[in-house]
Amino acid sequence: MRVKLFAEHQTKKNALSLFLLTLLFCFLGSHLRIPAELSLFWPVNAIVAAVIVRHPYLHRIRYYLASFAAMVVNDTVFSGWAWPAVTLNIANLLFIIISVSMLVRHYLRDSSRTQLGNALRIFPACLLAAFACATWGGLAQDMSFDVRFATAWGDWFSEQFSTGLMLLPFLLARGWRSLSFAALLAPGKWLPVLSVLLSLVVGAMIGGAGSLTFPVPALIWCAIVLPIPVTSLVILLTGITEIVLVSHGVMNIQGNDNLLPLSHLTSARLGVATVAISPLIVAVSMDAVRQLNQRLALRANYDFLTQLLSRSGLYESLKEEPFSAQRSVGVILIDVDYFKAINDNFGHDAGDGVLEEIALRMQKVVGSQGRICRFGGEEFAIVLFDAHAAQLFQLAEAVRQAIGKEKFWLQGNTVTVTVSLGLAQGRAGEERDWHSVVNQLVSAADKNLYLSKRNGRNQTSPAFRTLTLAGEVA
Repeated sequence: MRVKLFAEHQTKKNALSLFLLTLLFCFLGSHLRIPAELSLFWPVNAIVAAVIVRHPYLHRIRYYLASFAAMVVNDTVFSGWAWPAVTLNIANLLFIIISVSMLVRHYLRDSSRTQLGNALRIFPACLLAAFACATWGGLAQDMSFDVRFATAWGDWFSEQFSTGLMLLPFLLARGWRSLSFAALLAPGKWLPVLSVLLSLVVGAMIGGAGSLTFPVPALIWCAIVLPIPVTSLVILLTGITEIVLVSHGVMNIQGNDNLLPLSHLTSARLGVATVAISPLIVAVSMDAVRQLNQRLALRANYDFLTQLLSRSGLYESLKEEPFSAQRSVGVILIDVDYFKAINDNFGHDAGDGVLEEIALRMQKVVGSQGRICRFGGEEFAIVLFDAHAAQLFQLAEAVRQAIGKEKFWLQGNTVTVTVSLGLAQGRAGEERDWHSVVNQLVSAADKNLYLSKRNGRNQTSPAFRTLTLAGEVA
């Protein structure tokens, strides 16, 4: 049973759900606090922002106030704060409002095919939101502009910026439902993840400021190989691991010549944020390239006008057909009779309409029995596997009658359109792939199509003969 926390027109339910969700993650975040630091992680801001971006109807003042109230309640009850619970949490509210305002307009407008734009918007949204959050938080902790303010500002900014960059891409990633987890278990998929783990171990062993960047090559490998949702998850877990290792002294990155009064944890967070954005950009760039290739392949493999397979699409689809020398394959070649006269008398738009209607009628007749292809111009081809000569002829006749029996409506006139058909059938014999077999059958079918044209058109040739292929069937 699936429980929906939010519904567009249920204000009270939405406010209560957001209040409880915020309270839960505030409680978890409070228990991640460590001495001398504001907090190790404070994920609630990024989580609430992602929830509102995913549900744009929550982008209302009343829902922000519900989330703010949960933060104040948490700090008052569990931390013993009173007035500071109000002033400090305004900083958290600023992060949520600013990041949502910069992302919510684009999330629904952009499809899953424009994840590059979405990912690149997360960076400036987190940067501006973290800046505003840190400025208010630093002032709320210390009104004087001195070293203490700089330290507090650095803690706020580094935590919010790094957490936002790690969490938001993961929480806003699309395409989880389309993932095949069986495919992710292939060696080529989990080897990049293993390399990330190894790079973390090596970084912890070697130490130094550069150790934070050790996982970058492995993360870029993940970005190239893995889908965006999985890559964003790996980036998130890597960033969390590095921050934990630094905070516990396992990964020593602190040098002795600091130019700024920043703690090693603040430096680690900024380093992790920098590490996180690079593979993310690579991931969405690779996704954009993959989707562009898919669209180009789709355009190459399908005819734009009729939505049938193109000639290249037909031959590409034959690669997926199990090959056997004993399997029979038949080709029906179809040519529209007097098509030039249709274009001359009614215009090319009418001619395109005729081709579209012919394609629809053929699809109704052929169904899933065979592959239909627009072979070029007004010529079509049907490829049929494992059919007898009589079945091939019967299908060809059914197609011919479906096209010629019912008239076409052209510019207010009813016009009879007929087609001529040529058949060829055979077995693979000594051939090694269906591409070569079908090529030979197309040549034979084209000769038979010429016979249909010469003998008066609107007929199928031959009736029950099949082609001899490599000394096989006659």
